Formats: sequence, C-alpha cells, structure tokens
Amino acid sequence: MDIFFEAVSLYRKRKYDECIEVCNTMLKNNGDQRLQRVWELKMRALTQRVYVDDIEADDGIDENDDLDTSRLATAPRPGTTMRTSSGLTTPGAAKAGNRPTTSAGRPLTGMARPGTMGQTRPGSSMVSRTAPRTGSRSGTARNIRLGSASIFTLHDPAGPLVDVARLNPAVFAAKKTVAHILFSYLYYHEGDVRKALELCDAATSARSNQGDWWWNMQKGRCLITLGNPRKAEQFLRAALSQCAHPDVVLLLARIYVKIDQPLAALEVCRSALDRLPGDVSLLTQQARILELVGNLPASVRMYRLVAQFDATSSEALACIAVHHFYGNQPEMALLHYRRILSMGVNSAELHCNLALCCLYGGQLDLVMPCFQRAFRLATSTEQRADIWYNCSFAALTSGDFNLARRCLRLCISCDGSHGAALNNLAVLAAKAGQRSKARSYLAAAKSALPDSPEIHHNLEHIDSAK
Repeated sequence: MDIFFEAVSLYRKRKYDECIEVCNTMLKNNGDQRLQRVWELKMRALTQRVYVDDIEADDGIDENDDLDTSRLATAPRPGTTMRTSSGLTTPGAAKAGNRPTTSAGRPLTGMARPGTMGQTRPGSSMVSRTAPRTGSRSGTARNIRLGSASIFTLHDPAGPLVDVARLNPAVFAAKKTVAHILFSYLYYHEGDVRKALELCDAATSARSNQGDWWWNMQKGRCLITLGNPRKAEQFLRAALSQCAHPDVVLLLARIYVKIDQPLAALEVCRSALDRLPGDVSLLTQQARILELVGNLPASVRMYRLVAQFDATSSEALACIAVHHFYGNQPEMALLHYRRILSMGVNSAELHCNLALCCLYGGQLDLVMPCFQRAFRLATSTEQRADIWYNCSFAALTSGDFNLARRCLRLCISCDGSHGAALNNLAVLAAKAGQRSKARSYLAAAKSALPDSPEIHHNLEHIDSAK
C-alpha cells in the first residue's frame, strides 16, 4: 500500500502518533511530489492529538475550566444540613426543597448539590458536559503539549513544523484549505491565540473569503479567549446571519452567560431552534441556562426533551435524576442513575449518588457496597473526602453518631478545608456539650466557607448560648 494512503488511514483511525511518524518519513524525502499534502496531513494529526472542543468545555459556570482566561467568582460549597428546633443546623442529608442558593438567590443546581461529589453535578460528572464531543481530546488548548509536540519541520524533523514567529498570515489567507488547517494548528496545538487572530483578520480581509461565516466564528472564538466578549459578539452575530450553525449559536450564548445576560442567551437559543428544530446541543444549552437562572421546572422539561432526542445523554439523565432526588423520589432517581450505569459509565461520583439514592429509598443493604465501589474508583483526595462526607449521612441515618464523627474526621484528613464537614463536626460537638470545640470547628468552617448561611447561623446560636 502507498505510504501516503497508509498515513491517511492511520489518521482516520485516530492513530495520530503513528500517522506523524509516517509523515516524518515522507517529509525526509524532499523529492516527493505530495510534500504539501503530507505537510498538511501532519499538521492535522498534530492538531487532533491535542484537540479539545472548547465550546462544550466551557458553559460559563464551571470554576475549574482552564479554557477560560477570566474565571468567574466561585460559589462556596453549599451546606448539606437541615435546621431543627434546637437552633443548630444539624448534619442531616439533603431533602427536597432545601436546594442551596447563591447570594443572589439562584439555586446552585449547576454547581454542587447536597450529598454529592464536591463541585460536580450529581451523576453528570462522570460523563460531564465538559467532556469533548466525538473526535475531541481532553485537555486544554494552551496547556497540553503531548510528547514532542511541534518539533518537526518540513525538511528537518528536528525543528518546529511551523515557525510561528516568522509566519506571515497574509500568505496563507487566500488559500482556504491550508488556512483552515493552519488556524486549527495555531489555536489548538501551538496555543498562540493572537497569531490565530491575525490569520483570521487576514482571511476576512481577503477577497476570496468575503462573507465566509467560518472565519467570523473563529475570530469571535479568539476574542472570547483573549477576554473581549463584547467585540466577539459582533463577529458571531455576523457569522450567525451568514450561517445558522450550532457552534456559532453556542459561542454566542456562551458570551451572554459570561456577561450575566442569561435571558439574551435563551433568546439566541430559541431563535436558532426555530431554524434548527430538534438540535440536541441547542436544547442542552437552553436547559443549562434555565437551570442557571433558577427556572428548574422548565430546565427539567427541556432535559426530558433532550432525552427524547438523545437517549444516551448522560447529562440529561443525571439532571432528571437530581430533580427526582430533590423531589423526594429517590426510587425514580435510582432508576435514571442505573440507566447511566448500564451505558458503561463507571465512576466514583456515580456510585456515590447511587448509594445516596439507596439510602433514602430504603435499600440499606446496597448503601455500603456502593460506597465501597466509590472508594475503589476514587482517584483524588477530594473525591475520597466527599465520599467520607456522604458516608457520615448513612451513619447518622442509623443513629451511630460515633461512626458519623469518625467519617467526618476522615473527610477532614483528606481535605482540611471541607467546610461542610467542619460544620457538621461542630454540630456533633455541640450536641455532646463541647461548645468550645464546636466554636473552633465553626471558626475553621467559616474560613473555608465564609458565605455559608448555615455556619453563620450556628455561630450566632453558639454565641447566644453563652
């Protein structure tokens, strides 16, 4: 088989490292007439090796998103406690109607929920909305550099493929196919957003690209990354008027979410759905925004519609499960989580949520096996801390306060800044008559979660009981 078609076959099979090696072998032969095509193929392979779908990776509300250059202020981990007549906030599990809210009064359904794994949506973190779409690669466009990325040149495999510093965008702007490949290489592989923006400027000014929506969209993407969403809006609006592509709509909605205009983002999605009815990505984005603004019933209805169009959408299934869990229907939540499990998802978060559903659904014999499986799948200390924190609820349900205290201490040993666990330890200490210890726990919890209403309520109750 011809060596060039072998390289193309490796590229289509997503064996990018092998494809790059074959391209290097061909590039050493300067007399090959297909040198330009080999160079383009190698550039494609280098790009796809580090590619990440930044549209799906950033919905504007994830604090851990490394693709965003201007991170929003993070909301504190909500308390998972409930108040009792004693005045203190007791370490109980989350019930329906006790959804945590932000300081503006919006429910934190897109951030953390009681009894779940820290800053993740219950059940959706194992196949989260930030997962790259088909053909994507996990990571960030600026930070990932796999292996010996960018060490080959056209004639010399020991040098960079493209000398970005000396690159003249005007030379490639008129060459449509090469320009598209080069932009992806600059943006995703090299992470040089400014040089990619220069290429966009040169391409949009070229006569052959007049009215090309793709370049307007990429220019808006670069401006978003550089932290200029207002300027990016006009280019994305121009691209949307030229072509109603879902990626353009998602980028535009992402801008409005970033500048805290969720109603404008909803309107953009609604208008696009009139032209692209049934598009799953637009329906999902609309459901996220409705959830963000606190319109939970409408968000759940939208997620149900997403599940009708795409029965394998783990995000939609997880959000529906959360709705049932907080609606005092743990059995229905368990049904949806088991459906996610049957699709091959296997993570600590999923099994932790299964354990909580079994706990509140009365299937106590399955609680500890699910927690044990979650511990085996946990890969970080933060995950183990949250699992121990949720295990304390199972101990409290059985009335074993000593076991609950041990679980909370293990949680603190994994994550010393776990404010909710410190708060619950303070409540247990106060119930045991150890008010000085409870006050010290609450002081530590306040430093970890300064905006938590439960901690402030407990501090006021401790101080008033002197």
